[in-house]
Amino acid sequence: MHRIKLNDRMTFPEELDMSVFIDVEDEKSPQTESCTDSGAENEGSCHSDQMSNDFSNDDGVDEGICLESNSAAERISKAGSEKSSLLYELFSVMVHSGSAAGGHYYACIKSFSDDQWYSFNDQHVSKITQEDIKKTYGGSSGSRGYYSSAFASSTNAYMLIYRLKDPTRNAKFLEAHEYPEHIKQLVQKERELEEQEKRQREIERNTCKIKLFCMHPTKQIMMENKLEVHKDRTLKEAVEIAYKLMDLEEVVPLDCCRLVKYDEFHDYLERSYEGEEDTPMGLLLGGVKSTYMFDLLLETRRPDQVFQCYKPGEVMVKVHVVDLKTESVAPSISVRAYLNQTVSEFKQLISKATHLPAETMRVVLERCYNDLRLLNVSSKTLKAEGFFRSNKVFVESSESLDRHVTYTDSHLWKLLDRHANTIRLYVSLPEQAPGSQFRRGLYQKSSGGAGNLDEACERVKGPVGNMKSVEAILEESTEKLKSLSLQQQQQEGDNGDSSKSTEASDFENIESPLNEIDSSASAENRELENQIQISDPENLQSEERSDSDVNNDRSTSSVDSDILSSSHSSDTLCNVDNAPLPLANGLDSHSITSSRRSKANQGKKETWDTAEEDSGTDSEYDESGKSRGEAQYMYFKSEPYAAEEGSGEGQKWLMVHVDKRITLSAFKQHLEPFVGVPSSHFKVFRVYASNQEFESVRLNETLSSFSDDNKITIRLGRALKKGEYRVKVYQLLVNEPEPCKFLLDAVFAKGMTVRQSKEELLPQLREQCGLDLTIDRFRLRKKTWKNPGTVFLDYHVYEEDINISSNWEVFLEILDGVEKMKSMSQLAVLSRRWRPSEMKLDSFQEVVLESSSVEELKEKLSEISGIPLENIEFAKGRGTFPCDISILEIHQDLDWNPKVSTLNVWPLYICDDGAVIFYRDKTEELMELTDEQRNELMKKESSRLQKTGHRVTYSPRKEKALKIYLDGAPNKDLTQD
Repeated sequence: MHRIKLNDRMTFPEELDMSVFIDVEDEKSPQTESCTDSGAENEGSCHSDQMSNDFSNDDGVDEGICLESNSAAERISKAGSEKSSLLYELFSVMVHSGSAAGGHYYACIKSFSDDQWYSFNDQHVSKITQEDIKKTYGGSSGSRGYYSSAFASSTNAYMLIYRLKDPTRNAKFLEAHEYPEHIKQLVQKERELEEQEKRQREIERNTCKIKLFCMHPTKQIMMENKLEVHKDRTLKEAVEIAYKLMDLEEVVPLDCCRLVKYDEFHDYLERSYEGEEDTPMGLLLGGVKSTYMFDLLLETRRPDQVFQCYKPGEVMVKVHVVDLKTESVAPSISVRAYLNQTVSEFKQLISKATHLPAETMRVVLERCYNDLRLLNVSSKTLKAEGFFRSNKVFVESSESLDRHVTYTDSHLWKLLDRHANTIRLYVSLPEQAPGSQFRRGLYQKSSGGAGNLDEACERVKGPVGNMKSVEAILEESTEKLKSLSLQQQQQEGDNGDSSKSTEASDFENIESPLNEIDSSASAENRELENQIQISDPENLQSEERSDSDVNNDRSTSSVDSDILSSSHSSDTLCNVDNAPLPLANGLDSHSITSSRRSKANQGKKETWDTAEEDSGTDSEYDESGKSRGEAQYMYFKSEPYAAEEGSGEGQKWLMVHVDKRITLSAFKQHLEPFVGVPSSHFKVFRVYASNQEFESVRLNETLSSFSDDNKITIRLGRALKKGEYRVKVYQLLVNEPEPCKFLLDAVFAKGMTVRQSKEELLPQLREQCGLDLTIDRFRLRKKTWKNPGTVFLDYHVYEEDINISSNWEVFLEILDGVEKMKSMSQLAVLSRRWRPSEMKLDSFQEVVLESSSVEELKEKLSEISGIPLENIEFAKGRGTFPCDISILEIHQDLDWNPKVSTLNVWPLYICDDGAVIFYRDKTEELMELTDEQRNELMKKESSRLQKTGHRVTYSPRKEKALKIYLDGAPNKDLTQD
């Protein structure tokens, strides 16, 4: 419906004579004296009981002006029969400005004390003239307002209010001194609030608001807050405010604090304010502004220290001293210099700050990430070398021969390159080591030859502070594994080779060479490992074959149901290459890996759903199962870490410093001694904000996406191999209130058939879910949110017939009988009979069609229900499975018996398995319900649909016409509305 506001000209008088419209009767009413023209007293008493009864017959939903009352005529008759007694005067006009779609309302009100008109427009009240009232007539006008059209003014009167002219009865407006006491108090309170708001706005206009930072003296963390200080406050007073704002009262004395100009983006101290303690902050900060191009830093010192003077124009340099003997980089100290100083002068400054000889000093500037420039031209200025506001340099001053080696081949460059790419990670280890499934993982790791930077894997040699050493953690892990292994031996009655294996596993001897694979490993695991090791990496069929091809009867671990033997060689990666090829400056292994992958993928089919991309396990393994070219960067150092409270009682943590150019595969192998199992038996989860965990599975990719202080969780369970996908399996229960139930996580592989995946699931379903099934008693089918889809046939092959992706979800459906789906040309739909005479729905029954013919569907429905074929009517369910709908609506709301011959056309579009079909007997009459039965059903259906999360329909009250009753009008035919 299109709404239009009429803006035609409509005049109205200042005085309105109602005597021509109303017949005055000489009748009196006892209620006359109780009503006034203004309705101020006993407003509701003017309405007769008869009128109230008339309204009650309409369920109380009518709204309108009711004048059908004898009291109105009686009230007017008492005023007299003279013409002047029915004379009304205009005293208020409601005005609307705008269109029917929107606009603005305001009022014009007349003061009878001085006949002055006022405009009440929101919070603005102003005097207006009689001409302004005439402008509200509408029609054409000379000036066009914001809402006006080309032909008529859109600012016009909307409602008129008149009052009877009777000086004896007209009320006067209250003067201020006549207000009730509570009104006077309210007015006074409002005025005080208004004054307070004015003062607050004035203060806000004169308050400087700027970011404030402070490095906490004890916690050593950068704190941030907002400093709000009046422009007339002095710098000394601002320091006191900042001191309290940062809560430093019990940490450092006030006289050990000062405010300095600071650039947080560049971490740069621009200047200090010596001798300006009494300067107002408004002058110091350059006025009161909404935003500042700089920040303030509350700087602290020790009582025995002296604040350094920061002058404008200086650059700040963070100097790190490098010790080549210990291969350590010391924390930074700050040195300030000028851009026009030479490198030689800059070395003298550093020499004073670090007490190192300037003659043998080598200074390396880190201009940007992994860009390390040696400052070897003494006469160059710092500006020419690329210094900016805030800089980082590394200095080394020793008499070693490394000074005479080419910079890119020097020990210093290698150490700095390693330092620039080293990140700190916090690793949460599993709380409990696994049992006999991992006895084969009790082997010793070789860390390669000892050297300086070329040493591939660095271990902590002793305890750090009061924390336990890494050897102690390994010893605990070994003892747990020993006890679990011994328990398993006692249960199995095997005390021969397994005990020998336990004795041979000594994690404390980290430097010992690699032990051979434990002879107690099962024959089936050795056979599987040998097959994986000798496989050709280019032959996906041999490398990514299903584990069920080797042995379908393998047992599952209580820790993780899908644990298999490792596909990696147990050789450590610490000494893969005796002479690793140094890379050019700025080139990292990630780019090499990416280019190698792109070359390896040349000639392969391009698809959005490939195993290499979605599974995230695109590692390239050679014949020994080791990732090619992954040992370029192998720095790894670990130490125990005492995690904060609330991170899990008894949880073990490692603080690991590792080169982020290392691959995930090599990183996992470094963690093997601490976890106690081979890298293929545990999974790495990266912990994000809000403790969300996501598994890292791309073994071939580096840790470049990780940053300092990232948290990592290690969980036991078989890690994915190339071409494998982790799949969530849900049970489909079509006739249950909650049809979707999570069962377990499984692993499917590219090239595996559906039947092989079902064989893999059988022992897991038995152990984890208590479902003792046979392979022909259940099926797998596609899951799209809660909707069941395509039925997977046993001969279907993943990634050939069925597209699969990471975090895939499937339905497992237990069958009542023999599987009816034999071919992809068949169509399985879920049917449900609606019985209108009983007001109920039957359970779901599956119907398998050989084609998409509507005629065949009706025949099958007739066959299972006994309804004659010509009486079958059907409709497609709406929404997500199970397509719930109220039984009060299903009979008329669904599109019954669509005029189509096939199911795959509009409006059905049934092209895949899992569609819901409702059907009924068209000769069956709908059950007649009483109001009580209908209300009871409505409550039950509302409760049921809300529990299942489906839509509950709501029918709003329909609007009814406005009814106006007039006095003295002829009797109204109540049947006509």
